Amino acid sequence: MNKLTVPIFILIITGFSLTMSGYEGNQNVFDEAGVKGLPVFNYNIFRTLTGDEGNFVLNIHVEISNDRLQFLKKDSVYYASYSLSAAVFEGAGTGDIPLFQESVIKNVSTKEYKDTQSGRTGKSHSLRFDVKSGVYTVSIVLKDLNTNKKHTIRKNLEYAEKTDLIISDLRMVYWTDDNDFENSYTSLINNVVDKQSSYTGALFEIFSANDPASEFSLRYRILNSSGDVVFDDRYKNAIKNRLQLQVLKIPLDKLGAGNYRIEMEIEINGKKIQRSTVFYLRWKDLSLNVTDINTAVEQMLYINDFDSIDHVFSMKEEEKKIWFKKYWNDLEQSLGLKSNSLMDEYFRRTAYADVHFSVPQKPGWKTDMGKVLCVMGDPDEIQSYPFAKNQKPYEVWIYYDIGVQYIFDYLGGEYRLRK
Repeated sequence: MNKLTVPIFILIITGFSLTMSGYEGNQNVFDEAGVKGLPVFNYNIFRTLTGDEGNFVLNIHVEISNDRLQFLKKDSVYYASYSLSAAVFEGAGTGDIPLFQESVIKNVSTKEYKDTQSGRTGKSHSLRFDVKSGVYTVSIVLKDLNTNKKHTIRKNLEYAEKTDLIISDLRMVYWTDDNDFENSYTSLINNVVDKQSSYTGALFEIFSANDPASEFSLRYRILNSSGDVVFDDRYKNAIKNRLQLQVLKIPLDKLGAGNYRIEMEIEINGKKIQRSTVFYLRWKDLSLNVTDINTAVEQMLYINDFDSIDHVFSMKEEEKKIWFKKYWNDLEQSLGLKSNSLMDEYFRRTAYADVHFSVPQKPGWKTDMGKVLCVMGDPDEIQSYPFAKNQKPYEVWIYYDIGVQYIFDYLGGEYRLRK
């Protein structure tokens, strides 16, 4: 995980001092906030159907952004290298020889340092394997060849439907022409949906071997991160072809930015089949970790004096978004950084803090550890003493580059900065 030196300049620009006064607000969590220190990647695994009974395609899509890799500089050029391997095993384990395996080694180079910090620049890979109904385990391994660190994802999959009627997985797509869906749709690798998209939905396929003229009834619901149903729709249709595409439209105008789950139940000839997937609705040009603009502005109190942004809290939501974008764009331009790189990094920290440091009384970004992480970035070294003799557990975070360390004592159910 990259550790920016930029926050040091922010402290100078804003006159910030590291204090422990807190502010109350809503928790902000994005599940892909990152595994600290590892080359994390976005991925999607789903199956698509074919016209043959019992046969389908297992799709593995992987997206690797530059900011997840370690770049080295040589002769005014920055280089990164990684290996990506995907394997499909039969059964619920990876001990046997894989049925399918594919590996690739990629080199990435750029003359611009800001490109190495970008979460919006990188490589994507799409792999396809022909399989039949059964139980499988998919393993995806990304290894950064400059650090030898690797990140592994394993998923167990079970496809055991009768071959005369199969419903594929749901996968998120967007399209530009509502009158020509099949020729204009594109899959979303990490299920992140742009709130300004023309059309977005969950695509699936129906395979019917016996009676392609059957009617079906369908219900799909969209639930927010609290489990509340925010959209509910039903309709009936007919299966006209042996293999038929069907899409569930997402009403973008009725949903705010946030994390959602779409649940579908389809009934054909008395048989009910359920499918579901998650998606993340975001604003274009904002960090993926920003789900609520009010909370995002509140989180900026660590790098701004309250008086300098007090007026923003009384703005309407659209005005806040305009101010928010301009603030980060101006700051990044003044520091010569690629657009959104600093914003992405700062809100990665707030999201990581929420995932790892939250306590019942407060979200992670409001804890002492969260505050230090948001301002200083990832420590170079963490020394943990969970069983310290004659004292409570404590941790030491060390930042070698600037010669600073922070000590956190475990008090009252959370780690607190030692005065």
